[in-house]
Amino acid sequence: MDISSLARIGAVQPQTAAKPTTPAEVTKSFSSFLTDALDQVNQAQVESAHLTDKFAAGQIQDVHQVMIASQKSSLMLQLTMQVRNKVIESYQEIMRMPI
Repeated sequence: MDISSLARIGAVQPQTAAKPTTPAEVTKSFSSFLTDALDQVNQAQVESAHLTDKFAAGQIQDVHQVMIASQKSSLMLQLTMQVRNKVIESYQEIMRMPI
C-alpha cells in the first residue's frame, strides 16, 4: 500500500473559533434558506408549466424534455410537502409534551 500520496494532503489546521451567532441571525439565515428552497420549487413548477404549454402548442417536439421537467417539479413539490408534514408533526408533538 502506497501512502506517499497522503503526504501531499498537508497537516490538519485547527479551525478558529467562529463568531457566535445570535438567535436572530440564525432565524434570518434559516428563513432565507426556506425562502430560497420554496422559490426553487416554484421556479421548477413554472418551468414545467411553460414547457407543457410549448409542447401543447407544437413548439417543442421532444416529449422527454417536457416529462423530465414535469417529474422534477413533481418530486420537488412532493419533497416540500413531506418536509412540511414532518415539521407540523414535530410541532404538534412538542405541543403535547408536558411542561
